[in-house]
Amino acid sequence: MPSAQNDVQVLKGGRVIDPANGFDGIADVVTKGDTIIAVGPDAGLQYADARVLDMTNKVVTPGLIDLHTHCYTGLGDFCLPTDLMGVDSGVPIMVDAGTTSSTIFGLARKGIIDHPDTKTKIFALLDPSQIYLANKTFVCHYLRIADDERNIDVESAKKVVDDNRDVIVGFKVRATITDDPDRSPFLEAAHQIAPDLPVMIHLGAFPHTPVLDTEKLLYKLRKGDMITHACRGGGGQLDQNGEPTKAYKDAYERGVLMDIGHSAGDFHFRTARRLIERGYPPTTISTDLNVFNVDGPVYSLSTTMSKIWALDVPLDQVIAMTTINPARAINKQDTYGSLSIGRPAEVSVLDIEEGPCTLSDGNEEIVAQRRLRAVGCLRNGKWYDAIHDQKQTAELKEAV
Repeated sequence: MPSAQNDVQVLKGGRVIDPANGFDGIADVVTKGDTIIAVGPDAGLQYADARVLDMTNKVVTPGLIDLHTHCYTGLGDFCLPTDLMGVDSGVPIMVDAGTTSSTIFGLARKGIIDHPDTKTKIFALLDPSQIYLANKTFVCHYLRIADDERNIDVESAKKVVDDNRDVIVGFKVRATITDDPDRSPFLEAAHQIAPDLPVMIHLGAFPHTPVLDTEKLLYKLRKGDMITHACRGGGGQLDQNGEPTKAYKDAYERGVLMDIGHSAGDFHFRTARRLIERGYPPTTISTDLNVFNVDGPVYSLSTTMSKIWALDVPLDQVIAMTTINPARAINKQDTYGSLSIGRPAEVSVLDIEEGPCTLSDGNEEIVAQRRLRAVGCLRNGKWYDAIHDQKQTAELKEAV
């Protein structure tokens, strides 16, 4: 065969689950350089000189996308190293959810997103304030600049967004209120800065700064906007009888997206069970990984996926919630989220580990009969072992 095939790789014989294309079966995924060139049973046979990676008994998916992380290390004390959450956990694509605001974003772009040592593909949700920095002590809330309208400059933020539209895919808004309990100037500012971009809303309270009531908030969100921490306890999604509220159902039905955003205490099995049972499953699964939760209860995206799978959500839907659904949420479905030929070679590989395992939401523990563990991923056509996820899995097994 010609030497041009030496950069061909075949992920051979795995169970390929590609919800965007409605495919679930044993197949090869073939990549050439940074591009997917073939998918199908025995698709790799014609490439005799290819590098072959045996995927027998593995699950092969489009590159996983973690929609809610905090990865700008060096800016504050809240973030985790990007690649620990990314390629070292089998996740080639991730989104930083509002760690920084418009005046700080240039530092994050230069120091993390575009840095040559960063291996994971990073997109960003921008806080619409002039100054916001996620940190351990919620300093922007403590100093009361997170609910000060003087911290909003729509025109300067527009320029930051327009200059960085290749990586800024929306906003992460803390829906604080000022003198009017019926409106959040920060949510309104995000809608003004770039009306075409989605907004992710943190569902829940902050210390020191009051936020828009959940019912009022839900009615202000547009189709394509996102609620993160959508399965937290006491978030106002359920009424006193434990049923989804009319505001929640109305938001869901008009296309507001519901994201897990696990965090240390913002995901509860009890809330998730009820919403799923009532026909309101999450749209996307994300971690909200940060220094407080990486050693439990979150650990990794695959562990978070395992928790939703343990609630009897079918595996193909769990995969959709971490591939095509987040790709659509950030308007990148034409590039990411599927294994279509011609797409970038972003591919994740998972193992199904059978046997009882304890999963925790930080409050309740459940015993699942199986879990997902990341094996590795292709990022831009290059293979990375999921060394972080494998280490965490070993620690969890030892604890059991």
